[in-house]
Amino acid sequence: MTTESLPRHTRHAAPSHEPPAAVRATGVVLVLAVVVAIVAIAFALPAAHSRPHDVPIGAAGPQAASGQLADLLEQHAPGAFDITYYPGEEALRDAIRNRDVYGGISFGPDGRTLLIATGASPAVAQLLSQVGNGIAQHAGVPLRTEDLAPPTAEDPRGAGLAAATLPITLAGLLPAVALVLVLKREVWTRFAAAVVFAGLAGGTIAALLRYVLGSIEGNFWGVAGGLTLGLLAAGLFLLGLGSLFGRAGLAVGAVLALLLGNPLSGLASAPELLPSGWGALGQWLPQGATATLLRSTAFFDGAGATMAIAVLACWALAGTVLIVIAATRNGKELRAAR
Repeated sequence: MTTESLPRHTRHAAPSHEPPAAVRATGVVLVLAVVVAIVAIAFALPAAHSRPHDVPIGAAGPQAASGQLADLLEQHAPGAFDITYYPGEEALRDAIRNRDVYGGISFGPDGRTLLIATGASPAVAQLLSQVGNGIAQHAGVPLRTEDLAPPTAEDPRGAGLAAATLPITLAGLLPAVALVLVLKREVWTRFAAAVVFAGLAGGTIAALLRYVLGSIEGNFWGVAGGLTLGLLAAGLFLLGLGSLFGRAGLAVGAVLALLLGNPLSGLASAPELLPSGWGALGQWLPQGATATLLRSTAFFDGAGATMAIAVLACWALAGTVLIVIAATRNGKELRAAR
């Protein structure tokens, strides 16, 4: 009797070398625990170890150049500030409006004036107010405070922009993942859909910030355009990774965006308030550049946005190059299969 004539139920399957269910479950639990720990560290570590370091501020007036202000600041906040001296109060005001410095103190004939810009960073503005009031109390001289980029009346603490950090990251991440998984080989259809989505999402987030949260008041189209560029930079680069390397590329890009780009964006505080070196790194990533561009367009009519625009344009260009390479490779594979 041949093997083929045996009843089906008498044949024996090859022995399985798969680990027991308990071992597999233990492995899943341990891997997930490690992932959760890494996520917690990525988000909590910058906040836990944040402190001001070399925050650029200005000082104006004859008394400012004497060095007394630098000594007082070093006493109240060692290593926190990097001071630039300006010939007069108007020059200091221009520097703040151009986002060269976060604020400063003017020594004028009418007394001392603390100039802040909450729109650049509520956290830095609060820090400057605390230090300035401490110096005023120490010197026994009144200090007048003026905000050159005040928050809106509906969002006086600037919480809306800070809360937009994660939605901006997800808006650049999720469409690329979905498009690569749903459209298996239609590379240029993915590209077109990603560009359209970036425009829609940028306008939607800007509308939420303006009309729902009340976090911005003017330059709506500038804010929408900046957000669109930021989402294009993040989305096209991740889409390029996914188009060229498949799910592995998506995984690497998503991990970098969530565990590095998002916590280092500085939108909730300021790059100079993050651990030394990490804040500067964040500004070279799409999320950090988008955060800077968002504040520049929302409160400073685009001032100080040049570097952020250049960084985002480079990420978008890099993503487009990866997509072109993937499309070329797919075309060759299709021609070879015919």
